[in-house]
Amino acid sequence: MARRTPVKLTPLRRHFAAVLTIALSCAFVAVMVLAGNLMQSSLRSQAAQQFDGADLQIERPLSDEDWSSEDPLDPPEVPGADAVWPQLMDYIQLDSPDGDGVFLTTAMLPPGDAGERYLSEGRAATSDSEVVLDASAADQLGVTLDDTVVQPADFSPSGTEQELTVVGIAPTADGAAFGGTPRVLVSEADAQTLLGPTAGTITDKWLATVPEGTDPADVAADASAGDLTVRTVDEAEEEAAGQFMQGFGALAMVLAVFVVIALFTSAVVIANTFAVTIAQRTRSLALLRTLGATRSQVRSVVLRESLTVGLVGSLLGVLGGHLLAQAALAAAAGIGWMDGLVLVPVSLWSVLLPIFAGVAITLGASFAPMRSATKVAPLQALRPAPPAQQRGLGVRGILGLVAVVLGIAVMAGGTALALTSDAAALGILLAMVGGVLSFTGVLMTLVIATRPLSALAGRIVGRLGGLPARIAGANVARNPRRSAATIAALLIGTTLMTMMAVGARTAEATLTSELDSRRPIDLVVSAAEMPEDAAEKTAEIDGMDSAHAAARGDIDVDVEEPMTLYGADPETVREVSHRPEMADELSDGIVLLGEERAERFDVTDGEVLQVQGADGAEHELTVQVDANLQMSLVTPATLEQLLGKSTDPVVLGDFADPGTAAREGITALDLVDAVNQQISGEGYSEASADFGGTERESYAQILSILLGITIALLAVAVLVALVGVANTLSLGVIERTGENALLRALGTTRRQMRAMLGWEGVLLALVGAVLGIVLGSVYGVLGINALLGSTYPVSITIPWGQLGLVLVLALLAGVLASVLPGRAAARTAPAAALADAD
Repeated sequence: MARRTPVKLTPLRRHFAAVLTIALSCAFVAVMVLAGNLMQSSLRSQAAQQFDGADLQIERPLSDEDWSSEDPLDPPEVPGADAVWPQLMDYIQLDSPDGDGVFLTTAMLPPGDAGERYLSEGRAATSDSEVVLDASAADQLGVTLDDTVVQPADFSPSGTEQELTVVGIAPTADGAAFGGTPRVLVSEADAQTLLGPTAGTITDKWLATVPEGTDPADVAADASAGDLTVRTVDEAEEEAAGQFMQGFGALAMVLAVFVVIALFTSAVVIANTFAVTIAQRTRSLALLRTLGATRSQVRSVVLRESLTVGLVGSLLGVLGGHLLAQAALAAAAGIGWMDGLVLVPVSLWSVLLPIFAGVAITLGASFAPMRSATKVAPLQALRPAPPAQQRGLGVRGILGLVAVVLGIAVMAGGTALALTSDAAALGILLAMVGGVLSFTGVLMTLVIATRPLSALAGRIVGRLGGLPARIAGANVARNPRRSAATIAALLIGTTLMTMMAVGARTAEATLTSELDSRRPIDLVVSAAEMPEDAAEKTAEIDGMDSAHAAARGDIDVDVEEPMTLYGADPETVREVSHRPEMADELSDGIVLLGEERAERFDVTDGEVLQVQGADGAEHELTVQVDANLQMSLVTPATLEQLLGKSTDPVVLGDFADPGTAAREGITALDLVDAVNQQISGEGYSEASADFGGTERESYAQILSILLGITIALLAVAVLVALVGVANTLSLGVIERTGENALLRALGTTRRQMRAMLGWEGVLLALVGAVLGIVLGSVYGVLGINALLGSTYPVSITIPWGQLGLVLVLALLAGVLASVLPGRAAARTAPAAALADAD
């Protein structure tokens, strides 16, 4: 009996593009899983540090009398518990020896030896002039054991400055990869110094220990009665971790969407890659069938190759993803972004999920090429058959058009519904469903649209590139199915990049406009008393652009609360406000305020109020509603007329714009700290500061970070699409070997052949990028309207510069992807036109 040997169809080296694509996608999946693991472990560890040293958490409701008590409350009585101490939720400020202030959270050390065992250095405080910090707080304050920190008078319960000696340091939360929250560890000895006479006992949550060998769950079950709720620390930690990670679930969904996008794009490219290999081996398949190979044997060969390619690519991707994540953690630790080197949190999910995803998408993507391989007849012509031209829409085209129309209708309806606050959540969900449905329809009908779109693009580039460009246009339109697969890979990346760019820029403009409307002034400092040169001193703070003195006072407008008026002249408003045009509306006898504030004080635009002035006479004050301004502005003359000298001093300030020389190296938080330190100094009484500029810059920073992360994530999809363009062009070279040889025989130079493939890559990239930019802009505008339209008036903003960059990069990608296929086409010998060799 003849020995059966497995049939080898294609050398693995010919699957390099598919292996690379799978490795990139699986590395992306691995990095996302590892990032999620890292975030969850860090959040869980920070949640757990609230319960250090405790076995139980006790909840006891407090009466109004308890909440207003000026004396310490007795701890709840829990049968079976050893020690009971309050679970603190307070914030205090401590200053370093250099005078830099840091806001810290508070936590109570377990009483007795349990507290000592918790420390990594030193001991617990034994007097009211000692303090224990955790390592994160010590690092931020720049102190070690026996150093001195200061509790400023304005943040001291006694109203006087307190010097405290650091006698102990506790570890930060284990596993807090991004640094634990800096804390002060309070004990019975220094509780009243740091927290006031009540020693932090005005709280409805307490912690407790149980005797060694006792099951906390049994104590909790027996003690939970009446108004006491007792549970184990494990249960409390789980709930706290869930609260910490409420926002993480939404972030995980966003990351999962990008993972699916990368995998879908990879599937498109892998299908093209296998189509290339099948086209390369058409003659081999025909010979195998002639020699007796059955369809099932050929199918098993292709399946075996797909499985091998999927496994190799997945394993490389998993290894590369873990190494990349570890390198990123090492770099973050090296530049000080993280507290020490953190090992990458390897898990079964981080290893198995990428491998499963890689193998699954490879097998799925090889299905269509596998069918093509099994259809090769034994006597088929020993060259690839010309592509069949589909006429009409077909079932796929009809379903695609239905999906597009239905998706647009659902998306538009959802967006309209989202603009109403009553059904905003349902509207957002419908808009998302409509967007996915319509985009799926676009992908399904792309084969139909490819021919007219490529013909149009071909006429445009034909005027620039001459004959090679015109031939390239004909080649792209010749096989619309193959071209559509490549355009789809580019379309996904450019659509999503454009959608995020338009959405982020529109959201930034909308939120900035709303913040300018609500809080147009970056800094408002109010006090009962302040130094005469307060405005000048504030203006001298590094990072401030200007500051001006003003005043404020309260008037009665026949509602429960008084209306606070801020008196500033138009020139001051013009200089410190982000809406300088507001100064043109400000004149004597007018009060400017926003819609919400007008509703709050039951006044309407144009209404004339009769207000008793400082001279005892009634004066008219005309209401002018200005957008949603969250303060009431009048001129200094009007304020003096109404209140005379019964006003408090105010400083209105403007931050220097981020990115300017005046703000170099200065963050919004630096400005907050500097202002807080100034108003806590001598000469200020009952001072407070409102930082509208910090909120504005925080939103802008969050949106910029989100956009940067999104573009970085989608870069993977674009890189995969680049491989897809190269594969499509390679397949075209293989299918047109005879035609290319004939062109060479007719006098086409190697340079012209390379130019032809280059223009083909440009055409594919141009169609995919332009279509993606158009769709992405539409989706971005509708999406941000659905998300923000019910809350804010949306200011649609198109980032033309970024969209132009996307187009340029896509075209460059098309040119780069054509280099290797162009060289292969240029090497085609003229004599090959007369031969049928494989």
